[in-house]
Amino acid sequence: MPNLSFFYFWAMQKIDTWYKAEGYCPAEEFEIASYLLFEAGVATLEELDPKADGRTDFCFYTGDKAERDRIVNEFPQYHFAVSEEPAKDWDKWWRDRAQPVSVSPHLWVRPPWVEFTPDDPKAVVLELEAKTAFGTGEHDTTSSCATLMENIDFNGKTVLDIGTGTGILAMYARRLGARTAVGTEIDPLTIPCIAENFERNGFKESDCILGFLDAFKEGAKFDVILCNMIRSELWPLRDDIEDLLADGGELIISGQLLTEKDYILKWFEEVGFKVKVERESGEWWSVLAHTTMSEGTNV
Repeated sequence: MPNLSFFYFWAMQKIDTWYKAEGYCPAEEFEIASYLLFEAGVATLEELDPKADGRTDFCFYTGDKAERDRIVNEFPQYHFAVSEEPAKDWDKWWRDRAQPVSVSPHLWVRPPWVEFTPDDPKAVVLELEAKTAFGTGEHDTTSSCATLMENIDFNGKTVLDIGTGTGILAMYARRLGARTAVGTEIDPLTIPCIAENFERNGFKESDCILGFLDAFKEGAKFDVILCNMIRSELWPLRDDIEDLLADGGELIISGQLLTEKDYILKWFEEVGFKVKVERESGEWWSVLAHTTMSEGTNV
């Protein structure tokens, strides 16, 4: 089933028709197919029951016909068949199905209309509504980032969350004791959503900044930097990340495919970042690194 926050996003855009593309590839190539399609602009893939042995069937939806057709034409090797479906009340559909999400061992996210108390009294529960921003905690990359955050002592520290989305990771950092958690976004539609989420969770205001990392004054430093994004978006930000990370600071990189980890590790080796913890979840790889020596481990 597709990510629920994806449908809620499009519900907010008043979509009347869904444009669907259904395709397939050899099962062993699905990982790279997913990567290529996400890079091309697909928001989420729904994996389907295979219609033949040895292959993986999948589909994606969009509210933009031209966008769907562009992606279909770009990947003829996936044998896409296209169709259209009238939109239903996705807002109600999403609300009826949304449930609390266990993001990491100590973080839960619940919709505002669902009451929930976890068994663990020390767990953090964030009340979150995606609206026009992605990030409800359901994706493996967000879960991995939150899990790695639980290896950091945030007390009194300053945090930068690059591409904050709904603000989920910035808010978690604040709940873990961070003095300040600044989120950056380049999509102006997300700003009201982030501000509302911060207020909803008891924070007086969000510290989200609309713009790129070069908006920070020269000399700005953060104790912890969080970056959950695909490599094509991460790669141009390397110099900024190096400049913004304080001496002795910690860096979490998530959103990387396992097949790409060597690129990140080579970058770390070149600049002197030391791996502290690595984490694998399905096809995804995430890492916590430090600017001082630490032993690498796997979890």
